[in-house]
Amino acid sequence: MTRGRKPTAPHLKVLAGTTRPDREVPDAPEYDLIEQFPDAPDHLNIDGQQMWANLGPQLVKARVLQVVDLYSLEQLCFAWQRFRQRAKAGMDLTAAEDSALKALFSEFGMTPAARRKVASGAERPAGNKFASNGKRSA
Repeated sequence: MTRGRKPTAPHLKVLAGTTRPDREVPDAPEYDLIEQFPDAPDHLNIDGQQMWANLGPQLVKARVLQVVDLYSLEQLCFAWQRFRQRAKAGMDLTAAEDSALKALFSEFGMTPAARRKVASGAERPAGNKFASNGKRSA
């Protein structure tokens, strides 16, 4: 059974500029954005803590990390530390572990394809982005 494309979170559609009022879910939950990024959870080892410390502040700066996303970020950092432990021991990941890690990377826009779906919360330049549509460049 194919399920098609996974829906994009509403706040990411706003950031990407692809939101459409006719497709909005009126009762979709919204959570507070993280403004002050917390310390890494104690159970993460050095690899997990490094990912937490490197990735978290960047997600906060891009204005895409909400309070509830900390749990998924923790899961990503834990999966990453397991990947690193296995890699250092010369062991391969199982197919399920590899798939789960890739899915978590995608959730946070950390693959080239996923990054195209997520835009930062930075201000966009004013002007008509369609002004040159239909014109051929010389």
